Amino acid sequence: MFFNLFKKSGQDQEQKQALEDKPPKPVESAPAVAVKHKPVSLPLEFLSRLIPIGKLPTEALEKLPLHAATFAPGATIFKQGTYNDSLIYLVKGIVYLEAPNGSGQEITTGTLKALCPLTFGAKHQLTAFAKSEVMVIYVGSDQVSGKPKPRANFLADPELAPPVLKTNAFFKLFCRFYQSGNLVIPSLPSVAVKLRTAMQGDIGINEAVKIISLDPAITAKLIQISNGALYQTTVPSTSCLAAVSRLGLSTTRTIVTSISLRHLFSSQQPEVNKRVQNIWKQSLRVSSISQVLAGLTKAATPDQALLAGLVHNIGLLPILKFAETLKPDHFKLTDLDVCLPLIQAQLGSMILSDWGFPESLVNIPLEVEDWFHYESNKLDLTDIVLLAKYHSLLANNSNTELPLLSTLPAYQKLGNNSLSPDMSLQVLQDAKQQIAEAMALFTG
Repeated sequence: MFFNLFKKSGQDQEQKQALEDKPPKPVESAPAVAVKHKPVSLPLEFLSRLIPIGKLPTEALEKLPLHAATFAPGATIFKQGTYNDSLIYLVKGIVYLEAPNGSGQEITTGTLKALCPLTFGAKHQLTAFAKSEVMVIYVGSDQVSGKPKPRANFLADPELAPPVLKTNAFFKLFCRFYQSGNLVIPSLPSVAVKLRTAMQGDIGINEAVKIISLDPAITAKLIQISNGALYQTTVPSTSCLAAVSRLGLSTTRTIVTSISLRHLFSSQQPEVNKRVQNIWKQSLRVSSISQVLAGLTKAATPDQALLAGLVHNIGLLPILKFAETLKPDHFKLTDLDVCLPLIQAQLGSMILSDWGFPESLVNIPLEVEDWFHYESNKLDLTDIVLLAKYHSLLANNSNTELPLLSTLPAYQKLGNNSLSPDMSLQVLQDAKQQIAEAMALFTG
């Protein structure tokens, strides 16, 4: 399957998720059909936690038609390959989901995976068995296609923040700083800014080379990248002019911007710098995987995907820069770690807008926060970064609990192309090599 791309590095996590025993087979006393099926009403508090329907406005959630079904142990809830018109959520019990290759995992009530649908899309990707007495609810897919409620800006209005932030001392400090208007937007290195500004007009390759050559480090890295697996020809580039000529102006601009981002990821405070470097490594993993996926799916150019992956969590930087200005006894590092993933998206979008990036990139930090983001039926840049982020977390044995890959709209859009579950092992191996090369190019 697609996630076998990281099978070696992520095998410990996959082994935890996989069951050693086969699911109990249906027996005569436990038919493979629902024994109860009826309309049901559930508390709004519970529905608001379900992903993605919890994004619906409160009024829509209150009117959402729900149906429930119960299954005896061993019963089949749905079969792989059959048609589906609902989001199915586990409300009670334990479900075993089995893939076509025989691998599988348990979903238990009360876990994050139980807050995500067991299935998503026009066809079931897996087969679901009841491993205990199970109750599920069905939400029609057409019921969740409406406009989601607007994203709350709880930096501007802390009362809109989730409970975990309202009592967070660091969050309170950062909110006051943000509201004071003193937030400093990080700046790109001058060469990247000059090149992006110049290319708003009509410049040629020679003019671009003059700008890039002002920074020897960026020049050297650009030449190195132009000789990489994605761009190399029989004759290697040995000068900035040769590299830009090979890459073209648009790709050169994107790569120069990507190289420049490295200079932003540093801190003088050891504990803060540790987090900054971890974020840079995460950005590298996501951008490298994004670049490979873009090449395989043709949903975006590899250099666009590379840059999108690098900036998907750029909003973390001003938070960490603020933490660097505080005395260590003014906040707890645990409070900082809670805040980082919850408040960075809007800051990231703000930074990219300030840098003059196109809307497709400005929206990346906001959109990749939602595993179930869905704009259209066509695979796009956001989908590429979402899938890259998912597999980066999986491969890195992250403690982040992930939804089922087969339920993600981005995965559903892959269809029958080269990244289908039947993708060849050779292509997977080639992709791993490209990822390793891309990681090496942007390290150091």
